[in-house]
Amino acid sequence: MAEFDGEDLEYLNKYRDQLLKMRVDLTVKMWEFRKDNILFEGAQGAMLDIDSGTYPYVSSGASCAAGAATGCGIGPKALDKILGVFKAYETRVGNGPMPTEFNDTSEGELCKYVRDTGREYGVTTGRARRCGYLDLVALRYAVRVNSIDSLVLTHLDIYDTMDQIEACVAYDINGKIVTDFPANVDDMNNAKPQLEKFAGWKTSLKECRSYAKLPKNARSYVEFIENYVGVPVSIISVGYERNETFIRKNPWKK
Repeated sequence: MAEFDGEDLEYLNKYRDQLLKMRVDLTVKMWEFRKDNILFEGAQGAMLDIDSGTYPYVSSGASCAAGAATGCGIGPKALDKILGVFKAYETRVGNGPMPTEFNDTSEGELCKYVRDTGREYGVTTGRARRCGYLDLVALRYAVRVNSIDSLVLTHLDIYDTMDQIEACVAYDINGKIVTDFPANVDDMNNAKPQLEKFAGWKTSLKECRSYAKLPKNARSYVEFIENYVGVPVSIISVGYERNETFIRKNPWKK
């Protein structure tokens, strides 16, 4: 048990009574609301989960979908739908394997463009996030190990000005083409991305408020993702404002 010095205790005691009033038995509370619609939001990312992530480059806890049950006093059967949120490209903070990361030499300008346009900097620290092509091998793995029902695609508008888009559909690991996510971190560190090319749409998506309004090439990119990972993209974001996210397929409908 950590010990607090007098200054720490003095600070905490200011809020002690206020916090104690908000204390609940979570298991009891969740049972009381069992017939209500409740949204759980996970932190961090699928690849940082302590069990199914890229160990040892992981978090200290469960950032997988199952963590919503283990951390909230409910059983796994109480989860009726699981949505996976991902960007139109790949990002990672800190160390760990990232086969699709942009090469600083040959793709430095592309990395800078995606990072700056997507505001890929830590909110608190300002630390630049690592950026790369969308890794569909990793995304399909995340869909499988998290029992994801549908996907939420964000930052699609980052590609608005690009002539061509690329996404990873396989890895070359020591000369062998692999389409399943490796369980060995050494294999991940040696993986070279095999990229599929897509034509850009060369127009702003900011005003799109439905899937039908997206340009044909943008829809083709979305549909390729769906076919590859095996689940639908139900929500799409084309900007930072609330009204720049639209629902394509209602994820709440049972």
